[in-house]
Amino acid sequence: MAFRDTSDSLRQEHLEILRLTEQFEEALALAGSDDFSARQKGLADLRELRPALLGISRHCCCDDGVLESPYHRYLDTQHYAKVDTQHQNIHRLVLAFLRDLPYATADSIAESAPQGGDLVQKIRDHIAYEEDMLDYIEELCVAAT
Repeated sequence: MAFRDTSDSLRQEHLEILRLTEQFEEALALAGSDDFSARQKGLADLRELRPALLGISRHCCCDDGVLESPYHRYLDTQHYAKVDTQHQNIHRLVLAFLRDLPYATADSIAESAPQGGDLVQKIRDHIAYEEDMLDYIEELCVAAT
């Protein structure tokens, strides 16, 4: 039962991250636009998303080294290492993107949009992998009962 609660909580977090990723992608599309006013709007939207992006970064840090993490507890070394590597990469990329954001202008932000697009895809791929791992862990728990 405890894993089910943890699993449900992680799945809710994944849904929220995917919603934030959609907003991030929309802001990036505006920021990469040829239209100057759209780039201004995209830049403003990206700056408003800063706390949400930091939340994604925190997601990537909260499981690291936590023995109670279902990934740490149930996954073999190879699968856990993949989750951990993805977390580290996303965390690093989010912080790099946010580090440059305060200095971006409506003209320069278009250059950062492709980098942000790569980050969006890495986040989506990571969430899909974590969902697969949660399914796998749930199967292990059911088989053990």
